[in-house]
Amino acid sequence: MTGPKPPAPPRFPKGGLRSFSGLLEDEAVERGWAFEGDLSSAHALNSVTFEGCVFRGVNLVGSVWRRVRLLDVRFERCDLSGAVWEDVSLERVQVADSRLLGVQAAGTRLRQVRLSRVSMPLSVWLNADAAHLWLEGCDLGEAVMMGARLGGTVMRGCQLPRTDLRGAQLDGADLRGCDLGGVRLGAAELQGVTIEPAQLLDLAHLLGVRVAALEG
Repeated sequence: MTGPKPPAPPRFPKGGLRSFSGLLEDEAVERGWAFEGDLSSAHALNSVTFEGCVFRGVNLVGSVWRRVRLLDVRFERCDLSGAVWEDVSLERVQVADSRLLGVQAAGTRLRQVRLSRVSMPLSVWLNADAAHLWLEGCDLGEAVMMGARLGGTVMRGCQLPRTDLRGAQLDGADLRGCDLGGVRLGAAELQGVTIEPAQLLDLAHLLGVRVAALEG
């Protein structure tokens, strides 16, 4: 049996990326840029497309993006804590070694997205629509994913204390290697989910099962 296949990586221009030094404006298409350091003009954007771009060490704390499309984009060591995403879509996007603490991303569309070592506690992904989503080494403590479509999602080495997955569609998801202690979901959400035998102890109370050693 073969394991799940990671998402396709972003595609960047063959000629390399150009260093961005201007100002970002609404209703624009930005292609082939490397964004680094201060990027104050990105803190409030409407109807912008980023294609084949990299964000490195960019501070986007509290930014508000509406109708933004991210296609073939990578975030490295960025801080998006407290950001608000409205009608945002991600396709072939990688996020690594970054912070998404308290991000408000309800209804976000994610296709071929990979998050690695991302701190995202208290983030809100209510009714998000994901296909081929992969998370590894991420902290999702108290994140809200109620009603999200997460079928086939792979999580490896993630922390899910009090992560709210009630009403989420998880059929085909693979949660092996994750800490599921305190995760919020029920038997309906667990249908079709792959876990390890040792993880059953964390989920027993959700299934109405009492685990006790045989005495004597």
